[in-house]
Amino acid sequence: MAGLIGQKFERYQILEQLGEGGMATVYKAYDARLDREVAIKVIRRDAFSPDQMDMLLKRFERESKSLAKLSHPNIVGVLDYGEHEGSPYLVMEYLSGGTLKERLGRPLPWREAIQMILPIANALEYVHDRNIINRDIKPSNVLMTDKGQPMLTDFGLVKLFGDDTKEGTHLTSSGTGLGTPDYMAPEQWTGETTAQSDLYSLGVVLYEMITGHRPYTADTPAGVLLKQATEPLPLPTRYITDLPRDVESVVLKALAKDPKDRYRNVHTFVAEMQNLLSGREVMASLTKVETLREQMTGIGRKRDATPSTPQTTSQPMRIFPILAGIGALGVIVVLGAILFFANSGMFAAPTPTAAPTEKILPFPTATVEVQSTATAEPTVMPTETVLPTETPFLTEIKDEKNVTMIYIPAGEFTIGSENSGDVGSRPSKKLNMDAFYIDKYEVTNEMYYACVYPVKCRRPIQQGSATRNTYFSNQTFANYPVIFVNWKMANDYCGWRGARLPTEAEWEKAARGTDERVYPWGGGTLDCSYSNYAGCSGDTTPVDQYEKGKSFYGVYGMAGNVWEWTSTLFKQYPYDAADGREDPLITGNRIARGGGWSAFGGNAANVRVDTRLQLDPGHVGTFVGIRCARSAEQ
Repeated sequence: MAGLIGQKFERYQILEQLGEGGMATVYKAYDARLDREVAIKVIRRDAFSPDQMDMLLKRFERESKSLAKLSHPNIVGVLDYGEHEGSPYLVMEYLSGGTLKERLGRPLPWREAIQMILPIANALEYVHDRNIINRDIKPSNVLMTDKGQPMLTDFGLVKLFGDDTKEGTHLTSSGTGLGTPDYMAPEQWTGETTAQSDLYSLGVVLYEMITGHRPYTADTPAGVLLKQATEPLPLPTRYITDLPRDVESVVLKALAKDPKDRYRNVHTFVAEMQNLLSGREVMASLTKVETLREQMTGIGRKRDATPSTPQTTSQPMRIFPILAGIGALGVIVVLGAILFFANSGMFAAPTPTAAPTEKILPFPTATVEVQSTATAEPTVMPTETVLPTETPFLTEIKDEKNVTMIYIPAGEFTIGSENSGDVGSRPSKKLNMDAFYIDKYEVTNEMYYACVYPVKCRRPIQQGSATRNTYFSNQTFANYPVIFVNWKMANDYCGWRGARLPTEAEWEKAARGTDERVYPWGGGTLDCSYSNYAGCSGDTTPVDQYEKGKSFYGVYGMAGNVWEWTSTLFKQYPYDAADGREDPLITGNRIARGGGWSAFGGNAANVRVDTRLQLDPGHVGTFVGIRCARSAEQ
């Protein structure tokens, strides 16, 4: 496509070619309207069939607009998009400092390497929070400003070719956007790409910066795959004998062949690198690093071994789990496919989880102003205890994500209360409800992380809790309720599970049963053995801690710990499901239920089963979490 030099793409004059790969060609151009230089990435028509190009053009405008919304100091911005003679193109910032690739070829001091890669890791964390996986992290995709500031690029093609839609899958399966072999995570060879695959690729870049070498190289993509599958990872100290052990440990953990042995996310990797720079202890040295070394390298070097001594092993080579799972025939098929696509130019590219004792850097504790119009007022609670007249037949299921849900049978119950301290819960009303299922426990950090890991859910807005600097990413709190999630994040999570947020009426029936009880367990008894409310713990507690606090149907935690989002819009009672309050497309404040651990939401009145809390759907805080529901017919 060198013939484009000198041509005009609307207001852009093509000046020179900067690089060319299997999917696109990059040019330097002049923007006549704004009098500046830009970079233009032109999609190569000859890289796609006519049907694929038609599909690509249909998606191009939508995806380009989405990419233009990315705003991070270390991401090359998308400025414009267009089409020239049937070839779509992206207009990006032009950076004159070259690429990181041009600065490699020799080892860099490990501190300098980490300081240079941290901004890229922060940029990667930013896009992962927005459900975008880069899939092609490599030195040539790290551009440099004239002041030496690194900038991550090439989200355009990745987003276009890697979207989890039918079209994106078709394009990817045709050999585009898979990645660059030397930097690809093991699972990428079989098409399983997650945010941790980007983390692995970033680890390869760091390894190359520190040692001056890539872990695995070969003349063909098949050769790289074969080495990655059968050869131990060369220890960084093979090249840099005086490299600190903690630095090597962090690199090894990032490059674990099995994703579950890597850092859980880029955030924890960033924290580890910051710990290295500040001289603090790192998580990789607190976990079973020797076992990890043995798993990845077959070496298992002892602590008193001399780093400069060449390492050898008589242990059998290990095949990483993905290829091991598909067997020898599968390996042959994968290698054959790679060889076929390699010959067709598939891999050409443009030039230009944590242990319980996880140690990560503290997050600032957020103080959130709650804009709520809840009118709950403390009142004198009834002293009698209302007990169920019969024990319900409990039916539990496991949904598609292995989460336990409890069956709530069809029938009549009373919503609201005439003697509630919350005037918004009056007047009460009899409702006849269809059967449904509801989560047995509040959604935990571990449950929510299962959605974050494949980049289907956004990470909580803050990673700590009211009294803990680390919370969401700390395995110690895996069984505690997820917090710092807004209504959309809660809704997205339940949707990922094939469920939904409960309606306000469903939530209250699951909490109070059919006998108009005050608390889930019965009448006026309330103390810290039943519920985590104000003054009990000062923060969240495990979701299964309060056996005595179960509801009539056996549901845990429906009083205290955290408020729980419902699908219901705030409207005055009497409750009427037909008045639009259950329409998910109508905007407005949503109802949360259940009270919380804090003084604001956890007093005696607010942990009643009939108390309603009105919240802006964008609200996040330390005392609002999630519980999902689904119809019995599903």
